[in-house]
Amino acid sequence: MRYNREKKELTFDEAKDKALRLLEFRSHSERELSDKLKRAGAKEEDIDEILEFCRNYGFLDDRKYAIAKAKDLKNLKKYGKRRIKSELYSKGIDAEYVEEAVSYLDEDEEDMLLPLVEKRLKGDFEKKNIDKCIRYFMYRGYGFSDIKNCIDNIKEEYGE
Repeated sequence: MRYNREKKELTFDEAKDKALRLLEFRSHSERELSDKLKRAGAKEEDIDEILEFCRNYGFLDDRKYAIAKAKDLKNLKKYGKRRIKSELYSKGIDAEYVEEAVSYLDEDEEDMLLPLVEKRLKGDFEKKNIDKCIRYFMYRGYGFSDIKNCIDNIKEEYGE
């Protein structure tokens, strides 16, 4: 059951406090912060002014956010470049910053992918298992040819 709550419109100071509280816990992209303030009930003109304030004081920087987020997605979640780009675009990051962030990542994805594929396959080279592995890594943003090369290299190691 949903409750029909009336949205309380936030004053400028309440909206600014909300923005600073959100940024205190983690960094956000401009669009993320803007959307959260809209949902909270801030006025459009207040949001623009708050975003400008945050930019001026260095609390909000889409370029730095994109670079940090890309590194985290690569190192922690082991995503490929395609998935990282998709995630950054979904956060409202400009294409220019997305490309710059991805360019900071190591170029050779295959070196990182090889142990992941090997761990996923566990020496089982049935067609069903290989197809499942390919789908798994394609969803995570790796190219088909890179995945296939890793599988072929692992098969050679196992002598299959």
